[in-house]
Amino acid sequence: MEEKARGTQVRSWREKVNFNTVAALFLLIFSVAAYLLIPYQIEKPRMVFGRALMNLDPSLFPRLSIIGLFLLSLWYLTHSFKIQEKNLFRELGKRGLIRVLFTFFVFLGYALLFEPLGFVLASALMVLILTVYFGNRNIFLILAVTVGAPLIVYYLFTKALQVSLPEGLFF
Repeated sequence: MEEKARGTQVRSWREKVNFNTVAALFLLIFSVAAYLLIPYQIEKPRMVFGRALMNLDPSLFPRLSIIGLFLLSLWYLTHSFKIQEKNLFRELGKRGLIRVLFTFFVFLGYALLFEPLGFVLASALMVLILTVYFGNRNIFLILAVTVGAPLIVYYLFTKALQVSLPEGLFF
């Protein structure tokens, strides 16, 4: 009662829960599920003469990433209750929703084409589609990013980190 009289308002837990809280909870649940599914989603390294072809365990980077996501989600959850801002997702509009859905379906296609086409070709195709869709019309920049980014990542992982990526038509 005294707090209301002084001008500060006590918020119930229902008033504290907002979009950020829901997103943080979703990310927490997703990170736990992903961490538990990692052993079933990553192939064991190829063996030659009883030795693995890679020095690192293939599940190391996914596990580190998921642990990082979990820790950031916990931090996000603890801070989400303090956020007092207007939820603008309701005012997103049709164009924004179409962009979000298009991006989601491009990433879904990327995930489905990743294994048959290989990392380089699937990544180049995804980058090309998203770059053109979001308005880049500079041909030189499109080609540089579409070809350069996947090749740099591919060689960084396969040569420097000695982690195999799915090989497709070209690599």
